[in-house]
Amino acid sequence: MNITCPKCGFGRTVNEEKLPSKAVMATCPKCQHRFKFREIPAEHIKPETDSAAQTPPAAPEIPPAPAQAADPAPQNERPASPPPVPPAAPQDEDLWNELAALNEDDEEPEAQARPQSSLPVWERVSSDYPRAFAHTFLEVVATPKAFFSAMPVGHGLLKPLLFFLVIILAVALSQAVWQLIGVLPPSMLTENLDRSLQAVLVLVLYPLEVCLFLLLDVAINHFFLRLFKADTKGFEGTFRAVVYSSAPMLLMVIPYIGLPLAMIGVVVYKFLGLRHVHGATTKQVLAVLILPMLLAMAIAIILTLLVGGI
Repeated sequence: MNITCPKCGFGRTVNEEKLPSKAVMATCPKCQHRFKFREIPAEHIKPETDSAAQTPPAAPEIPPAPAQAADPAPQNERPASPPPVPPAAPQDEDLWNELAALNEDDEEPEAQARPQSSLPVWERVSSDYPRAFAHTFLEVVATPKAFFSAMPVGHGLLKPLLFFLVIILAVALSQAVWQLIGVLPPSMLTENLDRSLQAVLVLVLYPLEVCLFLLLDVAINHFFLRLFKADTKGFEGTFRAVVYSSAPMLLMVIPYIGLPLAMIGVVVYKFLGLRHVHGATTKQVLAVLILPMLLAMAIAIILTLLVGGI
Protein backbone atom coordinates (compact mmCIF):
# COMPACT_ATOMS: atom_id res chain seq x y z
CA MET A 1 0.00 0.00 0.00
CA ASN A 2 1.40 3.41 -1.00
CA ILE A 3 0.92 6.25 1.51
CA THR A 4 1.81 9.61 -0.06
CA CYS A 5 1.60 13.07 1.47
CA PRO A 6 -0.75 15.14 -0.75
CA LYS A 7 1.15 18.34 0.11
CA CYS A 8 4.83 17.58 -0.55
CA GLY A 9 4.70 14.19 -2.31
CA PHE A 10 6.78 12.27 0.26
CA GLY A 11 5.64 8.66 0.27
CA ARG A 12 6.31 5.18 1.56
CA THR A 13 5.16 1.69 0.66
CA VAL A 14 3.99 -0.44 3.59
CA ASN A 15 2.47 -3.84 4.11
CA GLU A 16 -1.28 -3.23 4.49
CA GLU A 17 -1.69 -6.40 6.55
CA LYS A 18 0.45 -4.84 9.30
CA LEU A 19 -1.54 -1.62 9.51
CA PRO A 20 -3.70 -1.12 12.61
CA SER A 21 -7.35 -1.67 11.71
CA LYS A 22 -8.41 1.82 12.86
CA ALA A 23 -5.40 3.76 11.54
CA VAL A 24 -6.71 6.43 9.16
CA MET A 25 -4.56 9.52 9.82
CA ALA A 26 -0.89 10.16 9.08
CA THR A 27 1.45 13.06 9.77
CA CYS A 28 4.12 13.62 7.14
CA PRO A 29 7.57 13.73 8.82
CA LYS A 30 8.83 15.98 6.06
CA CYS A 31 6.31 18.86 5.98
CA GLN A 32 4.23 17.97 9.09
CA HIS A 33 1.02 17.98 7.04
CA ARG A 34 -1.70 15.81 8.60
CA PHE A 35 -3.98 13.94 6.23
CA LYS A 36 -6.32 10.97 5.95
CA PHE A 37 -4.84 8.08 3.98
CA ARG A 38 -7.88 5.74 4.06
CA GLU A 39 -11.44 5.45 5.34
CA ILE A 40 -12.34 3.49 8.49
CA PRO A 41 -13.63 0.04 7.48
CA ALA A 42 -17.35 -0.34 8.20
CA GLU A 43 -16.84 -3.32 10.47
CA HIS A 44 -14.75 -1.19 12.84
CA ILE A 45 -17.35 1.56 13.27
CA LYS A 46 -19.29 0.99 16.53
CA PRO A 47 -22.97 1.98 16.63
CA GLU A 48 -23.96 4.81 18.90
CA THR A 49 -26.15 2.48 21.02
CA ASP A 50 -23.06 0.62 22.16
CA SER A 51 -21.45 3.75 23.49
CA ALA A 52 -24.69 4.76 25.17
CA ALA A 53 -25.08 1.34 26.74
CA GLN A 54 -21.56 1.46 28.12
CA THR A 55 -22.07 4.90 29.71
CA PRO A 56 -21.85 4.45 33.51
CA PRO A 57 -24.91 5.53 35.53
CA ALA A 58 -24.83 9.02 36.95
CA ALA A 59 -23.66 9.25 40.57
CA PRO A 60 -26.45 9.95 43.12
CA GLU A 61 -26.76 13.52 44.22
CA ILE A 62 -25.32 14.28 47.64
CA PRO A 63 -27.49 16.62 49.77
CA PRO A 64 -25.76 19.84 50.78
CA ALA A 65 -24.24 19.97 54.25
CA PRO A 66 -26.14 22.01 56.85
CA ALA A 67 -25.00 25.55 57.43
CA GLN A 68 -22.59 25.96 60.33
CA ALA A 69 -23.37 28.26 63.18
CA ALA A 70 -20.12 30.11 62.84
CA ASP A 71 -19.94 32.97 60.45
CA PRO A 72 -18.72 31.77 57.08
CA ALA A 73 -15.43 33.08 55.84
CA PRO A 74 -15.59 36.13 53.61
CA GLN A 75 -16.02 35.43 49.92
CA ASN A 76 -12.57 36.70 49.02
CA GLU A 77 -10.88 34.55 51.73
CA ARG A 78 -12.38 31.23 50.70
CA PRO A 79 -9.95 28.84 48.98
CA ALA A 80 -10.45 28.85 45.24
CA SER A 81 -11.68 25.60 43.81
CA PRO A 82 -9.33 24.05 41.21
CA PRO A 83 -10.35 24.71 37.61
CA PRO A 84 -12.07 21.82 35.90
CA VAL A 85 -9.69 19.64 33.92
CA PRO A 86 -10.86 19.36 30.30
CA PRO A 87 -11.26 15.81 29.07
CA ALA A 88 -8.32 14.52 27.09
CA ALA A 89 -8.84 14.76 23.38
CA PRO A 90 -9.15 11.37 21.73
CA GLN A 91 -5.92 10.44 20.04
CA ASP A 92 -5.98 9.32 16.43
CA GLU A 93 -3.99 6.28 15.58
CA ASP A 94 -1.23 8.14 13.76
CA LEU A 95 0.55 5.75 11.47
CA TRP A 96 3.33 7.73 9.85
CA ASN A 97 5.76 7.77 12.78
CA GLU A 98 5.72 3.96 12.78
CA LEU A 99 6.22 3.41 9.05
CA ALA A 100 9.77 2.21 9.45
CA ALA A 101 8.61 -0.52 11.84
CA LEU A 102 5.86 -1.57 9.41
CA ASN A 103 8.33 -2.35 6.61
CA GLU A 104 9.40 -5.87 5.87
CA ASP A 105 11.96 -7.18 8.34
CA ASP A 106 14.67 -7.44 5.70
CA GLU A 107 14.23 -3.88 4.44
CA GLU A 108 16.32 -0.99 5.68
CA PRO A 109 14.13 1.63 7.38
CA GLU A 110 14.04 4.94 5.56
CA ALA A 111 15.61 7.88 7.33
CA GLN A 112 13.23 9.42 9.82
CA ALA A 113 13.91 12.94 8.57
CA ARG A 114 14.57 13.25 4.87
CA PRO A 115 16.64 16.22 3.71
CA GLN A 116 14.67 19.31 2.87
CA SER A 117 13.71 19.37 -0.81
CA SER A 118 15.96 21.64 -2.82
CA LEU A 119 16.73 22.07 -6.49
CA PRO A 120 20.23 21.17 -7.66
CA VAL A 121 22.56 24.13 -8.07
CA TRP A 122 22.50 23.56 -11.83
CA GLU A 123 18.78 24.40 -11.90
CA ARG A 124 18.93 27.37 -9.54
CA VAL A 125 21.53 29.58 -11.19
CA SER A 126 21.03 31.97 -14.08
CA SER A 127 24.74 32.47 -14.80
CA ASP A 128 28.13 30.81 -14.22
CA TYR A 129 26.85 27.52 -15.61
CA PRO A 130 30.26 25.76 -15.76
CA ARG A 131 30.71 26.18 -12.02
CA ALA A 132 27.10 25.14 -11.33
CA PHE A 133 27.57 22.04 -13.50
CA ALA A 134 30.77 21.06 -11.68
CA HIS A 135 29.11 21.60 -8.27
CA THR A 136 26.08 19.48 -9.21
CA PHE A 137 28.23 16.77 -10.78
CA LEU A 138 30.39 16.46 -7.64
CA GLU A 139 27.29 16.49 -5.43
CA VAL A 140 25.77 13.57 -7.37
CA VAL A 141 28.98 11.56 -7.32
CA ALA A 142 30.02 12.27 -3.71
CA THR A 143 26.65 12.30 -1.87
CA PRO A 144 24.09 10.51 -4.05
CA LYS A 145 21.74 9.53 -1.20
CA ALA A 146 21.38 13.09 0.09
CA PHE A 147 21.19 14.50 -3.44
CA PHE A 148 18.40 12.22 -4.64
CA SER A 149 16.48 12.25 -1.34
CA ALA A 150 16.17 16.04 -1.57
CA MET A 151 15.16 16.01 -5.25
CA PRO A 152 11.88 17.93 -5.77
CA VAL A 153 9.43 17.62 -8.66
CA GLY A 154 7.25 20.14 -10.41
CA HIS A 155 10.09 22.19 -11.90
CA GLY A 156 10.08 20.76 -15.42
CA LEU A 157 12.35 18.51 -17.46
CA LEU A 158 14.35 21.03 -19.50
CA LYS A 159 17.23 21.82 -17.13
CA PRO A 160 17.82 18.18 -16.13
CA LEU A 161 17.88 17.35 -19.86
CA LEU A 162 20.43 20.12 -20.46
CA PHE A 163 22.60 18.65 -17.69
CA PHE A 164 22.48 15.32 -19.51
CA LEU A 165 23.27 16.96 -22.86
CA VAL A 166 26.39 18.64 -21.44
CA ILE A 167 27.71 15.23 -20.43
CA ILE A 168 26.83 13.68 -23.78
CA LEU A 169 28.39 16.50 -25.78
CA ALA A 170 31.59 16.23 -23.74
CA VAL A 171 31.68 12.50 -24.45
CA ALA A 172 30.88 13.04 -28.16
CA LEU A 173 33.64 15.64 -28.46
CA SER A 174 36.17 13.31 -26.84
CA GLN A 175 35.08 10.45 -29.14
CA ALA A 176 35.49 12.70 -32.17
CA VAL A 177 38.99 13.71 -31.05
CA TRP A 178 40.05 10.11 -30.37
CA GLN A 179 38.76 9.03 -33.78
CA LEU A 180 40.40 11.98 -35.49
CA ILE A 181 43.85 11.12 -34.14
CA GLY A 182 43.33 7.38 -34.69
CA VAL A 183 43.09 6.23 -31.06
CA LEU A 184 39.53 4.89 -31.51
CA PRO A 185 38.19 3.21 -34.66
CA PRO A 186 35.25 4.88 -36.46
CA SER A 187 31.71 3.59 -36.05
CA MET A 188 30.10 1.36 -38.66
CA LEU A 189 28.04 4.28 -40.00
CA THR A 190 31.08 6.48 -40.64
CA GLU A 191 33.94 4.04 -41.29
CA ASN A 192 34.04 4.77 -45.06
CA LEU A 193 34.11 8.55 -44.64
CA ASP A 194 36.94 11.01 -44.25
CA ARG A 195 38.22 11.40 -40.66
CA SER A 196 37.21 15.02 -40.38
CA LEU A 197 33.72 14.17 -41.63
CA GLN A 198 33.60 11.26 -39.18
CA ALA A 199 34.31 13.64 -36.31
CA VAL A 200 31.54 16.02 -37.39
CA LEU A 201 29.00 13.20 -37.68
CA VAL A 202 29.96 11.86 -34.27
CA LEU A 203 29.15 15.24 -32.74
CA VAL A 204 25.68 15.11 -34.35
CA LEU A 205 24.70 11.44 -34.36
CA TYR A 206 26.01 10.40 -30.95
CA PRO A 207 23.92 12.90 -28.89
CA LEU A 208 20.78 12.03 -30.88
CA GLU A 209 21.37 8.32 -30.41
CA VAL A 210 21.97 8.64 -26.67
CA CYS A 211 18.96 10.96 -26.13
CA LEU A 212 16.65 8.45 -27.83
CA PHE A 213 18.05 5.72 -25.61
CA LEU A 214 17.52 7.97 -22.56
CA LEU A 215 13.82 8.49 -23.33
CA LEU A 216 13.32 4.76 -23.92
CA ASP A 217 15.15 3.92 -20.68
CA VAL A 218 13.07 6.38 -18.64
CA ALA A 219 9.83 5.05 -20.14
CA ILE A 220 10.73 1.44 -19.33
CA ASN A 221 11.86 2.22 -15.79
CA HIS A 222 8.74 4.25 -15.07
CA PHE A 223 6.50 1.50 -16.45
CA PHE A 224 7.96 -1.02 -14.02
CA LEU A 225 7.84 1.49 -11.15
CA ARG A 226 4.12 1.89 -11.78
CA LEU A 227 3.77 -1.86 -12.06
CA PHE A 228 5.23 -2.29 -8.58
CA LYS A 229 3.36 0.77 -7.19
CA ALA A 230 6.59 2.64 -6.43
CA ASP A 231 6.20 5.75 -8.62
CA THR A 232 5.53 8.20 -5.78
CA LYS A 233 7.10 11.17 -7.63
CA GLY A 234 5.55 10.50 -11.05
CA PHE A 235 7.25 10.49 -14.45
CA GLU A 236 9.24 13.63 -13.64
CA GLY A 237 10.76 11.96 -10.60
CA THR A 238 11.84 8.99 -12.71
CA PHE A 239 13.22 11.29 -15.41
CA ARG A 240 15.24 13.28 -12.89
CA ALA A 241 16.59 10.14 -11.21
CA VAL A 242 17.73 8.63 -14.53
CA VAL A 243 19.16 11.90 -15.91
CA TYR A 244 21.24 12.85 -12.88
CA SER A 245 22.37 9.26 -12.34
CA SER A 246 24.00 9.48 -15.78
CA ALA A 247 26.84 11.56 -14.28
CA PRO A 248 29.30 8.59 -14.42
CA MET A 249 28.93 8.62 -18.22
CA LEU A 250 31.53 11.38 -18.17
CA LEU A 251 34.08 8.59 -17.64
CA MET A 252 33.58 7.69 -21.30
CA VAL A 253 35.94 10.52 -22.27
CA ILE A 254 38.66 8.01 -21.33
CA PRO A 255 39.20 5.65 -24.28
CA TYR A 256 38.56 1.91 -23.87
CA ILE A 257 38.38 1.60 -20.06
CA GLY A 258 35.96 4.51 -19.70
CA LEU A 259 32.99 2.67 -21.22
CA PRO A 260 32.83 -0.32 -18.80
CA LEU A 261 33.47 1.93 -15.82
CA ALA A 262 30.69 4.28 -16.94
CA MET A 263 28.22 1.41 -17.43
CA ILE A 264 28.83 0.08 -13.92
CA GLY A 265 28.61 3.55 -12.42
CA VAL A 266 25.35 4.39 -14.19
CA VAL A 267 23.67 1.22 -12.92
CA VAL A 268 24.77 1.87 -9.32
CA TYR A 269 23.72 5.53 -9.35
CA LYS A 270 20.43 4.75 -11.09
CA PHE A 271 19.62 2.30 -8.32
CA LEU A 272 20.31 5.01 -5.71
CA GLY A 273 18.41 7.61 -7.72
CA LEU A 274 15.22 5.60 -8.18
CA ARG A 275 15.29 4.36 -4.59
CA HIS A 276 15.69 7.74 -2.92
CA VAL A 277 13.73 9.95 -5.33
CA HIS A 278 10.64 7.74 -5.11
CA GLY A 279 11.29 6.42 -1.59
CA ALA A 280 11.01 2.90 -3.01
CA THR A 281 12.23 -0.27 -1.33
CA THR A 282 15.35 -2.17 -2.34
CA LYS A 283 13.31 -5.06 -3.72
CA GLN A 284 11.18 -2.77 -5.88
CA VAL A 285 14.16 -0.99 -7.43
CA LEU A 286 16.04 -4.23 -8.06
CA ALA A 287 12.98 -5.60 -9.83
CA VAL A 288 12.71 -2.40 -11.90
CA LEU A 289 16.35 -2.71 -13.02
CA ILE A 290 16.63 -6.47 -13.46
CA LEU A 291 13.33 -7.40 -15.14
CA PRO A 292 13.90 -5.27 -18.30
CA MET A 293 17.33 -6.88 -18.74
CA LEU A 294 15.87 -10.36 -18.37
CA LEU A 295 13.12 -9.54 -20.87
CA ALA A 296 15.67 -8.15 -23.34
CA MET A 297 17.79 -11.30 -23.01
CA ALA A 298 14.73 -13.50 -23.54
CA ILE A 299 13.71 -11.54 -26.65
CA ALA A 300 17.27 -11.73 -28.02
CA ILE A 301 17.39 -15.50 -27.52
CA ILE A 302 13.99 -15.97 -29.18
CA LEU A 303 14.99 -13.83 -32.15
CA THR A 304 18.27 -15.73 -32.49
CA LEU A 305 16.43 -19.03 -32.52
CA LEU A 306 13.91 -17.78 -35.05
CA VAL A 307 16.58 -16.40 -37.36
CA GLY A 308 18.64 -19.54 -37.04
CA GLY A 309 15.64 -21.71 -37.89
CA ILE A 310 14.82 -19.85 -41.10
